[in-house]
Order: sequence, then structure tokens, then C-alpha cells
Amino acid sequence: MEKHRRAHRWAFPLGVVLTALAVVGLATLVRLAAGGIRQQLDNTKEKAMYEEFLATIILHDPDTFDSVGSVPDGRIPQLLDISIWAILNRIESAGALPPTDDAMNMLIKEADVEAEFVKIFGQKPPTHASIEGSDFGFIYDPAEKVYRIPTTGSLSIYFPRVTNIKKTGGAIELTVNYLAYNDFKLDDGGFSPEDPEPAKTMLITLYEQADPDYPFRVGSISEPPGGEE
Repeated sequence: MEKHRRAHRWAFPLGVVLTALAVVGLATLVRLAAGGIRQQLDNTKEKAMYEEFLATIILHDPDTFDSVGSVPDGRIPQLLDISIWAILNRIESAGALPPTDDAMNMLIKEADVEAEFVKIFGQKPPTHASIEGSDFGFIYDPAEKVYRIPTTGSLSIYFPRVTNIKKTGGAIELTVNYLAYNDFKLDDGGFSPEDPEPAKTMLITLYEQADPDYPFRVGSISEPPGGEE
């Protein structure tokens, strides 16, 4: 299974973004992904594995936190957003689509979001709430216990590029460049194969866990100490 997942690392931007956000045409995203794949040829398989896991984590640049338990309720929607995108990614990768309502909003069950949250963060979400982004929104329906996912447009997304891995016991500290979708440049053939300058660099700490589908959980997201990158 792991081999299958690594072979489709870029299914996330190519598939889920197209399915759920209708961002741009397929050809444009194919060129962008191909550039990313070319850039990854010199990276280790280990970095590629972490980048696959981080694709939904950093997508909308969540705020920093020292631990999931310390995140205030007002910022929990950022973590719910991560969980929903992970679900959408898995559904699309399987060649399926979630059910929809009469307005063609995709429906994600509250219970599924909770289960995904536990896998990614190691605990249940303390609350459920609608999710508001700069150019999209997911509506939480407490009566039906579902999230309604409209088809909207969004270009405010980031791709991860792991530059350093530091392991201490069961903790894995990753130095991650955030590559903004809007910073990829166009050349005569489409997107340049060169990565853009990172929009920012962050430290993301993962912890190992005994789950074959989710071998890591997210512990914290922080700025590099002293502005180091």
C-alpha cells in the first residue's frame, strides 16, 4: 500500500484541488506537478514520504501551535479543514466522489471528520464549526451532522518541500519550505520545472504511531528558532 501511495504523491494537487475547488485547468496543474516531480528526483524517498503526508497539512497555511491540546476553539476550524482535505484526497485517489445535496455541495460526515482528526492529530476535535477561508468556505450542519463542501475557486494553496529531517526518539522534526501555488512561474512550455523561492519556512514536528495508513501524527507547527531556515 505504501508503494502505491508514494507512486501517486502528486494526486493531491492534481485530483482533489480539481474536484473540490475547480482551481484551474487540468493541463496547468499537470505542468505544475511535473515540475515538482522533476525537482524531487534528487530527493530521498524519505523526504518524499513526508511531503506526501504534509500535502494536506500545510495546504492553507494553518497557524502555529505547540500542541493540539493548546489550540483555542476559535482556531480548531483550521485543523478541521486539514482533516476534511485529507478525506477528500483519499476519496478522489480512490476514483470516487462523496455524496452531494440538492445544491451539489459535497457532504462529509461529522463522524468521518472526527475519525480523520484522530488519525492526524491523535485526539478528537473539541468542537465542530464551519470553516472560512480567504476564498472558500465549508459549512457545518449540526442538525444533519455533516460538512457541506461547495465547489469554489481557490489559488491560496501551498505545496511542501522538506529540506531537513531531525529524529529524536519517536519525534521527527521536519524543516519545511512552503511553496505558494501563485509563485510558480510560467515559461514557454508552461510551468517552470524550477521551484519558486519558498514563501516561508516552518518546523513541523511529527510523532510516530502504530497506524499503517497514518504512521505519523502532527505534534506541532512552529517557526524556526532565531529565523533559521
